Amino acid sequence: MEMVEWSESMSVGIAKIDEQHCRLIQMMGELDAAIREKAGEEMVEDILTNLFNYAQVHFAVEEELFRKHKYPEMALHELEHQRFIAKAFAFKEKLDARKPGLSLELLTFLSSWVLNHIELTDKRYCKHLHGCGVS
Repeated sequence: MEMVEWSESMSVGIAKIDEQHCRLIQMMGELDAAIREKAGEEMVEDILTNLFNYAQVHFAVEEELFRKHKYPEMALHELEHQRFIAKAFAFKEKLDARKPGLSLELLTFLSSWVLNHIELTDKRYCKHLHGCGVS
């Protein structure tokens, strides 16, 4: 499985959000490397925890922009964030229980979720927020 890499085509045209998306993708790469290099479970767990925590910070930044600028699809977008968080906690529980086969499942989930979320969901708010002067 090939990991997602940041490219300008993923840009939503809002500097702070683009920086956060780029960092999330970098953190996924760190997690992928730790798993491939068979780093200790503690290191993998630390990277995963940091990634999930950073995702929550990122979601809060997006959601604040939505509230401030009255984004009409805010509730749907927030629901996607909540679903991601629920799935993240489910992975964390599996990790804690040392479930076999978690690594590939986790990396597949993260790669597809982040790519689809940026390309499909996040890009939908661009026009609205750009129209409000956000860049």
